Amino acid sequence: MSKHSNLVGGSTADRILQCPGSWQANMALPPSADISSPYAAEGTFAHVVMEWLMQARRDDGQTDLHRLADAHIGETFHDRKLTREHIDTMILPALLQLEEIEQEYGGGFEVAAIEARVAFPGIPGAFGTIDLILVSGSCVLHVDWKFGQGVPVRAVYKDEYGERVNAQLLYYIAGAMNSLPKIYKGRKALALAIIQPRAPSDQPATAISKKEVKWFIEDLQAAVVEALQREPRLTRGDACRWCPAKISCPKWTAPMLDLAAMKVQPRTEVVERKVTPYGEYLANAKQLVDGLAMFTKEVNDQLHAYLEDGGTVPGWKLKLKAKQRQSINEEIVNKELEQLCFDWDEI
Repeated sequence: MSKHSNLVGGSTADRILQCPGSWQANMALPPSADISSPYAAEGTFAHVVMEWLMQARRDDGQTDLHRLADAHIGETFHDRKLTREHIDTMILPALLQLEEIEQEYGGGFEVAAIEARVAFPGIPGAFGTIDLILVSGSCVLHVDWKFGQGVPVRAVYKDEYGERVNAQLLYYIAGAMNSLPKIYKGRKALALAIIQPRAPSDQPATAISKKEVKWFIEDLQAAVVEALQREPRLTRGDACRWCPAKISCPKWTAPMLDLAAMKVQPRTEVVERKVTPYGEYLANAKQLVDGLAMFTKEVNDQLHAYLEDGGTVPGWKLKLKAKQRQSINEEIVNKELEQLCFDWDEI
């Protein structure tokens, strides 16, 4: 088996596309301990449950997966027992969303691949694992399970340049078309779906064309070539969110250094309706502190992510979220409790 690439994978494809210099920046960091967080372990557990359900659908012809999951409450998957809460908050919502998406793309789907390891074309060692591929007479549907509760993951993102399809799924689809070509024979449409039951997106699925996949392959191959060159391009953008190197990246630290080097301009002139040295100073200072505020947010986000992954940061620790409960309408609550035979003192 070929050695797995440390240059690009599904989770880093978007970062390399947007910022080819990020690879060298991350390689310059000291190695970090591979510590699994409770959130990652929970996600792995949920993936194992969905893999088991999809295998039952494919191999045993199971159609009532809701009932099947209910029947196995208490059984151990990965590292924990399946509970009613798991089913109600993760498994059942994921199955229902999958059913809706299948109907949206014509229905009649069969399971073609589960947790399939695929190789991205043209980049040695670039592998990935696609969670689920479903096939109908007219469509190939690619599914990625997400069980985090944080930021919703979309199938399509919009920015100042227009729309762009989720790069992680495009990476897996390109690999699947390269490694599993029989699935794509004929003139079948292509679609991808991100199913994230605990943080649902406003755009969980989208249709794509084979031409889009071809362009993505070419763009990623070119970005990898650039990443290996001397002084590759660094770019600040939304792909920086999960980049460990951003708190030492000059694209993020520059405002802090510029602010420190900035000469304070006192206000000496009378206010006039024209540009003055003090007005220019305020404009420049405002631009720098806005950038510094963004840098502060990124440091906070990375600190939180590092602690979630099991790291230690002196003076900081994670705090459990407290659930806030309150009555929306006190009269309705009181009336309902009276009908349940609670007396007034108990209410």
